[in-house]
Parts: sequence; C-alpha cells; structure tokens
Amino acid sequence: MDYHTEPLETYNWGKEMRLKHLQAPLKAKEEGKLLVAGNMNFPKEMIAAVGDFVYLAGEPWSVAASREGEADSLAPQFVEEVERRGFQRDMCSYMRLYWGSMDLNKSPWGGFPKPDLVTFQADCDSRGKWYQGVYEHLGVPWYCVEGDFHRVDGTLTPKEHAIQYLMDQYEEFIAWLTKHTGRPYQEDVLTAALANAYRSRAYWGEVMQLQSHIPAPLDYKLLLPFYMAIEWYPYEEECVSMLRSLRDEVKYRIANGITPVPNEKRRVTHEGLAPWYALYLFTYVRERGVTVLGGAHNIAFISPVQKLRPDGSFHPEDPVDWEAVPKTKEEGLRFRAMHQFLVEKLTLDTKVRIMYTQGMVNFWKANGVIFMMDRGCEFFNMGQPEVRASIQKAGTPTMVYETNRVDAAEWDWTHIQDNTDAFLESMGVKAV
Repeated sequence: MDYHTEPLETYNWGKEMRLKHLQAPLKAKEEGKLLVAGNMNFPKEMIAAVGDFVYLAGEPWSVAASREGEADSLAPQFVEEVERRGFQRDMCSYMRLYWGSMDLNKSPWGGFPKPDLVTFQADCDSRGKWYQGVYEHLGVPWYCVEGDFHRVDGTLTPKEHAIQYLMDQYEEFIAWLTKHTGRPYQEDVLTAALANAYRSRAYWGEVMQLQSHIPAPLDYKLLLPFYMAIEWYPYEEECVSMLRSLRDEVKYRIANGITPVPNEKRRVTHEGLAPWYALYLFTYVRERGVTVLGGAHNIAFISPVQKLRPDGSFHPEDPVDWEAVPKTKEEGLRFRAMHQFLVEKLTLDTKVRIMYTQGMVNFWKANGVIFMMDRGCEFFNMGQPEVRASIQKAGTPTMVYETNRVDAAEWDWTHIQDNTDAFLESMGVKAV
C-alpha cells in the first residue's frame, strides 16, 4: 500500500472545543451559569447533578497563558508576579502561571473570572496548596476530594474500601454542592454525565488501540487536543460525538493509507507531558521520519473501560468493555472511583508505571522511548529514572530531556535538539 499524508479533519473540532472551553468562564456569569474553578482531573461529572455549569480548569488555563500568541505569551508576566510575591521557581509551573493570572487579573482573552465555587482533587501536594491559594485569595466556598495514596503496592487490584472511600466523597460533594448553590439535585442528569464520561474514554481507548497500526494513523501532536478533552470535559455529549468521529476517521485513515509520517522509519513513545510552548519538538522528530505515538499517560485516561485481568493487570490491547456503560448512579460513581484509582496508580506506583510503559512499547511496536523530566512537576518525576532504567534493561533505546511544561525560561532548544539527534541516530535515523 502507498502511504500519504492528509489533514486530520477532527483535529479542528478538538481545537475549537478547547478554545470554547477556555473562553467560556469569562461569559459564564452573564449567561447565568455556575462557574466552578478547580484542577482538570476533579470528578466534574458530579457538578452536572445541579445543572448547567462552566468549569475553569487550572492546567489548560496555564497552558493557554504559555502558548496563546506565542511571542505575546503572558507567561513571563505571570511568573514575574508570583516570584515578586516570594514564591520559588521550583514550584509547580501550572500553579505559578494560574496564580499570576489571578493576581494580575489577566488572561489571553481578558481578565480572570471569579468563580462561584472552588473544587479540587488533592492528588498531589501542589494541587492541594494551589487551590487553597485560590479560595483564600478570592473568598469563595471550596471542597476538596482526597486521593487514596496508601496503595503503592505494585498491583492494579483495588481494595473495596478504597473504592468506597472515593464514592463516599463523591456523595458528600454532591450534598455540599446542592447546599452551596441552592440548586435542586438531578440524578438523571448526573447518571447521563457519568455514562458520557465512560463512552468518551471508550472511544479514546479504541483510538489508542488503533495506534498500533504500522504506519501509525496519528502522532502525539495530533492527539493533544483530544487528550485535553478526554480529561477536561468527557461528560459532555459533544465530547462523546467528537471522539466517536475521531475513532471513525482513524479507521478510515488506516484503510486508505493515511498517516502523518508516510516515510515512518521508527516509532517512539513520549513519557511525561508536553512542553506546551515548544510543540515543534514533535514536528522536528516527525520530519525525520519518526512517529511519536503518545505515552502511557494517554492510556491512563481510558481506564477502566478495559477489564482488569484476573491477576489484576491491565493491558491496552484488551477489548473495550462496552457492556459496562453505567446505567445507574451507583454504577457511574463506582466507574469514576475506579478511574481515579487507576490514574493515581499510574502516577504514584513505580512498578505499575514500568508495567504500563513497557506494555505500550510492546503493543505500539515502539523502537524507543523519550522521557521528559519536568522541572515544574517533581511529583510526576518520581519513579521516572527507575522506569527508564527498566526500559533500557529490556533493550529499548531511551532519551531524557529536562525542561518545564509551561515556563519557557527552562527551555534550551540547542541542547535538546542535539540530544534528540543523538537519540535518533542511535536508532539508525541519520540527520537530515
């Protein structure tokens, strides 16, 4: 088959949805919508129980500050303001840019909208302090969902009490939400939102499985708008429709020999989040005939739509469990708790991260792994050297580069480019 490149039509849909959700907080009040601020992976589906709302997600807000307008990026202003207040550069860069936006009342689209409520999931130290800084500064009610951090045991088998602990918190949050908003509880809307979240992750899971095709139908750069959607607003009908369309378009691309890298020489995975202001890194690799397929964190967001095996392990090639779409509130809350459990496992449990990363290398037929050591997220970096050592021991070439996901002052392209060239040459890919 002859392979060729065509634009990914659904990509524009993903970009448009991202922009719509970034701008929505500034219009929420005039449209009479509840405005809730918090971290991206908070169980936002629960907020649907009280009706129409807009969610101001902190991480995408900071990404936009670092990228929008590029040369006109607001990030330097925000970083300077936070440092002026005495906060250190080695703190979470997402948090620093968000605080800077709030303090200066600036954003790429105007000011910083004051939320009605603050919610957050304290699954790392920074997220706990991040939103404490928000609700104290703005003087608004807040609610925190705690993660379940005690289960670093190298397995994916959850304890029933751990799942129940999370489900109880969701129930408590819904009660708190109805009290502080004065809005009536709508269980049918909640159940529908939880079912949509499952369907979104199921379609995403099928896309991740299709990435195993040679040559790959997509690469990491094309996946990024959808990666944002799957974690930010999976509960929306439009997100379900968009990801279904993406799945169908990927099948079409495979059937018709369409790929972003028609001269695919090598395939690599990327572990860690992206340097959002320097996505040309992935274009540079693409132009060398190398496909960056994604990474284990992409797979994390489809769990648990693929069944755990009897030994408690989880494998990306297993079929999506479409029969498990939640039909009741209880089923939906259990699904959401299991999802949180598995995502935290991927972040905190080094043995599980090794299993996932090696699983992705094998399943996607990758020839190498790129590791981003993020100076703005020590939490995510925990265990990464051990993961890299394990991958190298298995005979897979690796590369590591250090930077900061949203603070471009930490970006050294000359050094990273040289490092990338050496890595690609180690896999037999010569410089252009």
